[in-house]
Amino acid sequence: MKHIVLIKARKPEKFNYCKFGTYKDKRGKIQKLIDINGLETTGYEMFSAVVSLNINDEYDKSVYEFLKDHPLIKKFIVEDVSATERQNAETSILSAQAVTTASQLKEQELKDFALLLGLDSTQQEMLLRAKIIQHASTKPAKFLEQLNDIDKEHRIFLKKAFNEKLLTKVNGVWKHNTLNIGMTDDQAIVWLKDNGDTYALLKHQLRTGVTPVEETIELEEVEQHPLRAGSAISEIEKEIDNLKK
Repeated sequence: MKHIVLIKARKPEKFNYCKFGTYKDKRGKIQKLIDINGLETTGYEMFSAVVSLNINDEYDKSVYEFLKDHPLIKKFIVEDVSATERQNAETSILSAQAVTTASQLKEQELKDFALLLGLDSTQQEMLLRAKIIQHASTKPAKFLEQLNDIDKEHRIFLKKAFNEKLLTKVNGVWKHNTLNIGMTDDQAIVWLKDNGDTYALLKHQLRTGVTPVEETIELEEVEQHPLRAGSAISEIEKEIDNLKK
């Protein structure tokens, strides 16, 4: 299978001829080009503005190795066509995967993901889906990274809690009431994980709109009839006397 690398003149319209002669590399070692017959040459002669080399071919690879560190190569563009094609193919496959995944998101997932992108999650589902699919298509790696983020739930919660003023940001610092909980989103997420009870209460408040309050049970004082009290004491005294017998 061919692996094509192009050596291209930066100004092809002005290119006529170039000879890459023997040179010393960065280590001071003399680099010579060996021809197809194993003989030393005085260098490589380039007669066209573009030269195609198949580096899976033994001779072409030796030419490429000779040219790639040559002092004159700065005047040329080295383009690994096969690597570019492979990268484009991988990007296309990744983009298709991301778009397919985005198109299958449920309505609530769309709204939550829209928050991560800074979009208005109250828009119609069709508009949200179109924007998220576009994001998935143009930035597939970023989309999949965001979608598979292990802290995605917490990041979405921070957005919702901020919108509902359950959490605030003062000069870029996350706050719960007056308590600083993080300079960054990641630090705030660590705080939420370390304070699970508070996180659960905040999620409940976000879901229901009701601020949880601690329930206190007030005990009513029961008035005791004096005769009943005396009768109970007498019964206790009798039990004590029986035990002594």
